[in-house]
Amino acid sequence: MSETELQDAILRHSLQILRLSAGEQAVVEQILKELARELKALLDSKTLSSASRKPRPEIDAEAKKMISGSYGAAAASTDTKGIAITVAEKTVAAMGLILPVSAVMPTAETLASLSTDVLIEGAKSSLWWKEQADGLSFKFAAQLQQGIVNGETNERIIQRIVGKRGEPGIMDVSRREARALVHTSVQTAANHSRLATYRKNSRLIKGVRQLSTFDGRTSDICIAYSDGEWDLDGNPLKGTTLPFNGGPPRHWNCRSILTPITKTFREIGLDIDEPSPGERASSLGPIAGDTSFAAFLKRQPKGFADDVLGKGRAALWRDGTITLRDLISGTGRTLTLEELRKLN
Repeated sequence: MSETELQDAILRHSLQILRLSAGEQAVVEQILKELARELKALLDSKTLSSASRKPRPEIDAEAKKMISGSYGAAAASTDTKGIAITVAEKTVAAMGLILPVSAVMPTAETLASLSTDVLIEGAKSSLWWKEQADGLSFKFAAQLQQGIVNGETNERIIQRIVGKRGEPGIMDVSRREARALVHTSVQTAANHSRLATYRKNSRLIKGVRQLSTFDGRTSDICIAYSDGEWDLDGNPLKGTTLPFNGGPPRHWNCRSILTPITKTFREIGLDIDEPSPGERASSLGPIAGDTSFAAFLKRQPKGFADDVLGKGRAALWRDGTITLRDLISGTGRTLTLEELRKLN
């Protein structure tokens, strides 16, 4: 069986997940932009005076209520359970097209346990959203008090909160942190769903391999883990020395994924010779079995890159004008979960 073909199918879907993540981040970005407008309107409606040396409790309380509501909406906007189910379905479909024996889905209970309020660095995503909301409320009160103590105008205090061109406010930092939380939640649900699917199909899959994206943003930890291999219980294979530790995402904004190491035909009970090692069939003849992101994208038909990147960006990538960093960032090409479900 062609392991590289299956890996390519998983990689294609992982790029679609990056586009989905970009779309989910855009939704949260809009929620927090609306929050910034509400906070600005709140401050515009008050007369802030340096005569008061204490935080304005009524303003702080109203702002905290606004922030809590907006972050609650942000937390609820990403359907991690739906993402996990869709990823499992796509993974099973890819296995069914490429492997000689039908694959099966993890149980609904398994997928729900992995994706409902996903765990990120040991804490539930709902707690991360609460931590971000509480942090913004604290910063709002601090910036408001600082502005009052300094005798600043309403306009200057508002700039401290929402920022202005060339001078970020606390909301700019909060939006960046929220985007990271959305992306990490999406990647956690997707990666854990894939791993559960591989484990459910242990008669076909004997291990996993981490593929890390190599570009200017690749973290040291993902460089170190790239091409590491483990069995389905997390035990290292083929000279890998690093512990599995649950697999990716291995840090905030991680883009690494796990691809399956398939059993041979004879390991699954079929008396069939394997394809030549390191090669797979294509309409252009044998292609080396390099499974890096860069090699993967070069292997795909022109139309695939055009669809993922847009024709303009795809042309720039082929010409070498943009790098892999631009190529897989997910910006500019977003997917809703419903659109992702409909893709082949």
